[in-house]
Amino acid sequence: MENALKIREILKSKKPKFIRQQGHGLTNLSKNWRAPKGMHSKLRKKLRGHIKMPSIGYSSPQSVRGFSPSGFKPILITHEKQLEQIKKDEAIILSKSVGERKRIKLLKKAREKNMHVLNIKSIDHYISQIEDQLKKRKQNKKEKKKQEAPKKEPIESPKKEETPEEKQKREKEEKRKVLEGKT
Repeated sequence: MENALKIREILKSKKPKFIRQQGHGLTNLSKNWRAPKGMHSKLRKKLRGHIKMPSIGYSSPQSVRGFSPSGFKPILITHEKQLEQIKKDEAIILSKSVGERKRIKLLKKAREKNMHVLNIKSIDHYISQIEDQLKKRKQNKKEKKKQEAPKKEPIESPKKEETPEEKQKREKEEKRKVLEGKT
């Protein structure tokens, strides 16, 4: 595998930088490769003296195609079961959609198994950073609850105006209750 990676590096060093037509001269054009489409384009016609166009001949050897520069085959991880299937020549890339708590669990397991994580430089530093953030969030929630607690007072609903008939019924009921309570 190391031999194949050396071959890949040699081929990459021979590969030219593919830039967009006139990307070196015009500032408003990005240098990212775009295929030339003009009818009179010298680059599209592959005339001598013009920059190189990407073609199949510049590709890496098939044995090392898709490997990271560090020499590992990257595998996207979203849950713990996928960690068990990782081989020695493969490295982990944690999915962007994985939440912080689950990410901590995955990183701790990866650290136990001595796996390489490509999209995180220092696992220990990253874990401590996330745990600190989670603690701060918890403290902020507790503080907010404490501040909101005294503010919560029973809200009195506005009293409806009684009609004279309802008022008489209510007074009769109160009198009846008082009389029943005395006897």
